Amino acid sequence: MADYDGIVIGGGHNGLTCAAYMAKAGLHVAVVERNPKMGGGCSTEELTLPGFKHNTHSAYHFLAEGPVPTDLALQGYGLSYVYPQVQHAMVFNDETAVTIHRDPQRTAESFKRFSANDAKRYVELYDLFAVELRQLMNRFIYSAPMAPPEIATMLTGTRGEEILAYGPLTLHEAVDQNFESDHVRSVFKIFLHAIALENIPGVGSFFPRLFSRLTRLGVPVGGAVSVTLALERLLEDHDCDLIRGHHVEQITSGDGCVTGVRLDDGRVLTASRFVASGIDAPQTIKLAGEDNFDAALVEAIHGYKWANHSLVTLHLAMNHAPRFKAAAFDPDVDRSFTYVFGAEDGHEIDAMFDEIHDDRLPARLAGNGACPSLFDPSVAPAGKHTAFWWPWAPYALDGDPANWDARRDEVTASLLEQFGRYATNITPENVLGTALFTPVDIERHCINMQQGSHHVGAYIPEQLGPNRPIPALGQYRAPIAGLYLCSASSHAGGAVSASPGYNAANAIADDLGVEKWWNPVL
Repeated sequence: MADYDGIVIGGGHNGLTCAAYMAKAGLHVAVVERNPKMGGGCSTEELTLPGFKHNTHSAYHFLAEGPVPTDLALQGYGLSYVYPQVQHAMVFNDETAVTIHRDPQRTAESFKRFSANDAKRYVELYDLFAVELRQLMNRFIYSAPMAPPEIATMLTGTRGEEILAYGPLTLHEAVDQNFESDHVRSVFKIFLHAIALENIPGVGSFFPRLFSRLTRLGVPVGGAVSVTLALERLLEDHDCDLIRGHHVEQITSGDGCVTGVRLDDGRVLTASRFVASGIDAPQTIKLAGEDNFDAALVEAIHGYKWANHSLVTLHLAMNHAPRFKAAAFDPDVDRSFTYVFGAEDGHEIDAMFDEIHDDRLPARLAGNGACPSLFDPSVAPAGKHTAFWWPWAPYALDGDPANWDARRDEVTASLLEQFGRYATNITPENVLGTALFTPVDIERHCINMQQGSHHVGAYIPEQLGPNRPIPALGQYRAPIAGLYLCSASSHAGGAVSASPGYNAANAIADDLGVEKWWNPVL
């Protein structure tokens, strides 16, 4: 008798999601996580001072936009979200600001201060992508990836045809063809770059994808770890074994079928039906033994591209939440969940990425951040606040990743100074503690985020949809029978959506003849 019906490698939210669907289907499942705690990108730690809880990777989620929380009844296991009415604010050097609200008319009012045409266009795009085509956009994310010709056939003759026109564009082209004000354009360009995209042809389809979710950011109550804890409680209720603090050294197989895993302590755990890998595809193939795959697949997976930029995060423990100079122009700035600053237009953004591609930390940094405690007081001591800012940065700082540790104090001081150009209270009196979480720290904590690639691989045309991670592995299945991929190196990539875990669970159920107790997204 095998130890388990299935084993999941990696206790990030995708691995836990895949395990949860299988466990609820009646299978005996184990999850193996190398770290002492489950979570991966859904982790919350006291990085600065006791009682101040900081999200080490993800701070806002789109999870509730998909089927997973409802299917798994995660609210009953302690998961809940708050949805701020003011979702985003971008502040500028001239002390003006653009704000984006859950109410599209409020957003239009903000845009109208810069361009009446942009205000009108925003409402049109919102009605199309965030309302009329919202379920279609969800279908793309929560289903097996389709090739572009299949998508074109499905969308022909519908309003969804507008999505196709964005596909060949660069990020900036997709934005610029819709908006005319540099202030408004900068908002969308920074948001698109913030999800690990770069300004290259063939990624313009992320513009409608972003638009469909732009005003649906949820703040996880208790921090990002609340997703992990809810999934763990569910799995424990379904007799899943959660094995923490052990690294998988080998995925075992025989006669072309997966048989289980060997752990770092020598234990061999057997699986009679499947092994699902919640770590990146290159590591998965290495663990399964490259000799078990044809040379073309191995060569292709060796060419898997990690993102060309990463993030460096300044975490703050504060007496009072950040107060921005631009709040005099628009008071909603200080009521916003995310705040964005550092770049005035697309040219400045491009210049920053040129520096990053040369492994230099830009002299002027840009990115987004948030003060979660404004909306979830549980993440800070009474009356206090946690905040962060995560601008773009290179992985190999000045050519060597080790420089991040050597220059930690210097970089922290620079980020504080630049934050203070936009906020009035980034002062020693208000900032109680700081912690810098670098691209190297990202990789140390999540080994599938290699080179600080926080979405587990670059979003480039050859790594999107059925090409992610490579075409031979693009449907969550490996050539070894019973071996599946459920990490963010598969479609639909990173962010806390649980899409790869959910889609892999569908593939496993289809292949094994497991009765689906859930209703798949159609």
